[in-house]
Amino acid sequence: MGVPVVVLLATSVVSADHTVLDGCENRAKVVGNVAAGQQVEIRFAIQGELGACYKIASQDGKVKGYVPATAVASGEFEAGRRAAGTIDSASQPAPRPLPKAVPASRGIPLADAVEAKRAQDLIASGQPAQALAILDRLVAANGGNPDLLALAGLAAYKADRVKEAAQYLAASLAAHDDPRVRALLDQVRQESAGDRSTEQLTGIRFQFRYDTKEVTPANARALVQVLDSEFTRVAEQLGCRAEERITAVIQSREAYLRTTGAAEWSAGLYDGRIRVAMLEPTPGTETRRAFSHEIVHACLARTGQWPAWLHEGLAQYLSGDRPGAAERGIVREMARARALPALEQMSGGWSRLSAQHAQAAYAAALVAADQMYARLGVAGVRSLLQSPERLGQVSRQVDGWMQE
Repeated sequence: MGVPVVVLLATSVVSADHTVLDGCENRAKVVGNVAAGQQVEIRFAIQGELGACYKIASQDGKVKGYVPATAVASGEFEAGRRAAGTIDSASQPAPRPLPKAVPASRGIPLADAVEAKRAQDLIASGQPAQALAILDRLVAANGGNPDLLALAGLAAYKADRVKEAAQYLAASLAAHDDPRVRALLDQVRQESAGDRSTEQLTGIRFQFRYDTKEVTPANARALVQVLDSEFTRVAEQLGCRAEERITAVIQSREAYLRTTGAAEWSAGLYDGRIRVAMLEPTPGTETRRAFSHEIVHACLARTGQWPAWLHEGLAQYLSGDRPGAAERGIVREMARARALPALEQMSGGWSRLSAQHAQAAYAAALVAADQMYARLGVAGVRSLLQSPERLGQVSRQVDGWMQE
């Protein structure tokens, strides 16, 4: 995560009377006014032509737009941003789960069912292109089997072959109506209709896709180098490998929200591909850190299935964040009030957490990651990821360290 570029609905106070604009550019229009002392919710922060701007909403919801950084009491904003998660892949609308196994009762030979399971494992470990090659053969051999078609659609989607994904999923629905498949097809079509990031570059470990209206070819080449170097750094820390290139996509903020359906405060997600919104006029430090955060999620997905607290803690830590007074204060107060949940209880998705609970969850995850690196070191954390059976024991140790 690094330098936070998105604030999770942090509440702050306007320091002086300001006009509210419809953007962070010189041509932005006035859409309202906020008075000194008025409380507002900060949705996210960007760097625009006018410098640092915050997207705000008044508490009554009547005024929404952008104000310069100087309009918000900086101390409250900084405390809020440090305690909030900035890039939340776990809270993004991921494809709904498809069948976990291809039922033999639908007429698939046992050997093909075994191959379909292998394809599923490849999808889960970040190798959708290899999975799709298997599923293409199985679909051809088994006619219109809806389960195989659905799996092929999921593999194509994660391999960034969106048109093929739509075709497979539509064929699956024609053979058998499944609400999970229909939801994924709706998501695929939404993305396909709004995505203008069509230019591509190939790096050592990444297939990078971008919108030429947002990113120049020179900046795109620089970003591919950033992606490759950050993956090398993270992989060394966590001990993961990329068996096939990872797709990374950068979009304008508007296109990102439109195609992903992500929450307004979101700036990036990992759904088998790394997808990041541009929050700077040209890609810079914030973009690098957003990519780094999602690379951690991609890397962890390749080593196994890990709980949300470990994903988000390591993603924050390895993209540059360290717990400050705000995070430690939240964890300390929760521990004092006996309200700090055990890490093992923080294993599910965080998409439905309230802003307050999400703030606490991200703070706890970052403090936990910081404690792990302080007590276990880089080698110890990497060893843990090679031995998932130790996670329960280690998480209980970290629980104790966090309450010292």
